[in-house]
Amino acid sequence: MTTRRAPRSSGRSGTGNYRYRQNRALLLSQTTRCGLCGHDGAATADHIVDDVHWPRDMTGKRLPGFDDLANLQPAHGTMGGRQPDNPCPVCGELCNQKKGARIRYRPQTRNWFPDGV
Repeated sequence: MTTRRAPRSSGRSGTGNYRYRQNRALLLSQTTRCGLCGHDGAATADHIVDDVHWPRDMTGKRLPGFDDLANLQPAHGTMGGRQPDNPCPVCGELCNQKKGARIRYRPQTRNWFPDGV
């Protein structure tokens, strides 16, 4: 009789983990409007608060929530690996790479100044 071992980690870190991939799929099924430039057609998910800025515990491990939906936004950019890049069809930018590790929040969806102020 053979015993089953726990599944091994894929060796991936960051955007290769299971929670990120599941939440990216859910996010992109809801909207493909890029959170960085505001145009449609995004195929990747960007971390709003990047890894270098995410809070850590005393041992240096990231606190929970890094790959949650609340910290992800759709973005144009590289898909990683052998997949083709996903530039914005309107402005031609790879928004996620242009942003880098800076914190950038979603563009406002409400017109706060209707008179053009």
